[in-house]
Amino acid sequence: MSINQELVALKLAVIKYHNSNPYLETSMARDACFVSFNSMQWKKTGQGQMLDTTAEIKELLPQEGQEITDVKLERLLDKYEQMETELNTLEERHIADKAVYREITGEDWTAKPKRTHTSDGMGIDSRLAKFRTA
Repeated sequence: MSINQELVALKLAVIKYHNSNPYLETSMARDACFVSFNSMQWKKTGQGQMLDTTAEIKELLPQEGQEITDVKLERLLDKYEQMETELNTLEERHIADKAVYREITGEDWTAKPKRTHTSDGMGIDSRLAKFRTA
């Protein structure tokens, strides 16, 4: 998918509208990338989204040809195809968000894995031990 230059210009104009400083502009561009990336991920894998709909379709395939099943399949296919259209729009938005981030920072935005943090500084590990072994 190519970059929609008009969408990039509009998104950049929104950020520049605030006449802010480079730190805030970078933060706004990063947030836009993060949100659009997460929207795509949710559409693909979120509860009730494309992955679940695919599973429902596959589950019904063995009964294809039965009237009730075919009605359900048609409904699920309509839903899935609408989600494909939405995903294409989300991808276009994310590409534009990354282009804006690059324009503002001179760097490419990349998704970073979610942080995992374990704390041993709160002193609760010994108190929780009895729950771990039970």
